[in-house]
Amino acid sequence: MNILVAEDETITRKRLQHFIEKWGYRVITAKNGLEALELSLSNNTDILVTDWMMPEMDGIELVRNIRNTPNAAYIYIILVTAKTEKQDMLEGLLGGEVDDYITKPFDPDLLRARISVGARTVTLERRLRKYNTGLEKLVQHQTSVIKKTKEETIFRLLTALEKRDEETGGHVRRIALFSSLTAAAAGWTPERVDDIRLAAPMHDIGKIGIPDAILKKKGELSADEFEVIRSHTIAGGQILEGSEYPMLQMAHDIALSHHEWWNGEGYPVGLSGEDIPEAARIVALADVYDALSNDRVYAQALPPDEVADYMFERRETQFDPYFYDIFMDLIPEFAKISAENP
Repeated sequence: MNILVAEDETITRKRLQHFIEKWGYRVITAKNGLEALELSLSNNTDILVTDWMMPEMDGIELVRNIRNTPNAAYIYIILVTAKTEKQDMLEGLLGGEVDDYITKPFDPDLLRARISVGARTVTLERRLRKYNTGLEKLVQHQTSVIKKTKEETIFRLLTALEKRDEETGGHVRRIALFSSLTAAAAGWTPERVDDIRLAAPMHDIGKIGIPDAILKKKGELSADEFEVIRSHTIAGGQILEGSEYPMLQMAHDIALSHHEWWNGEGYPVGLSGEDIPEAARIVALADVYDALSNDRVYAQALPPDEVADYMFERRETQFDPYFYDIFMDLIPEFAKISAENP
């Protein structure tokens, strides 16, 4: 147990040090409040025994500085003073934020008892802090497990849906990573980036209601069949609407609006410009890029330069130019993601 003694009177300071060391504690001494403040922050002080009236900084100011130090460990503080009036004691204990109060000339036995109480208090406080730290780590671990379980469940269920469209889990993960990387590059908060990483794979959840005969058709779709395909945006929006959770609210916006065009010529309702939710504008880029870059049931993959040309032609018509520019700068990163999620 480390005890700091702050006392400007040499005889009293040496007397305090003598008795406290005799009782088995490690003692550090200071001649004034300013010196004591510096020592309290650099020597792992457990108990402070301080005089009230000192030069440079008095005992009450010293205590207030210690108490107001951010993230500082708890220190048990005993005020030793020649002030004996009841009002002085109340001022020290209540206004001064000290834990105990003893008058001069001090009784060694009484001081020893007060220090013993302080030592027990500090020991209990340290144990409680250690327990809380362990509990916090446990909660963080359990939260991480729950989060990973949730994410894995989402990806596995969506992978099962994509297989109806003869897609794979790689498509689901690529869309998630393309979208979150773009959002991060656009300066989104980490929370929103994490939300779009989970929400983006749900963009086609409405396809769950599309008949296989249309969904898996290898030839060109008729006008009526194409209208059925387009309905997956409305269906996806209906599946995901009404949630109180930001991630699912974002997923709703993406599922409903990822086929809207910047110039208003998209579907299902013909939104344009900034009326289209930001997350949907990002996923629109990721979805088209991934569709063109990989074999699909209705078309073979295009070479990278043709993919770039196709998307450039649709800048400011289909795609938001701001997110388009950010997205295209990330193409080298997307190539790595695609290689890792074939």
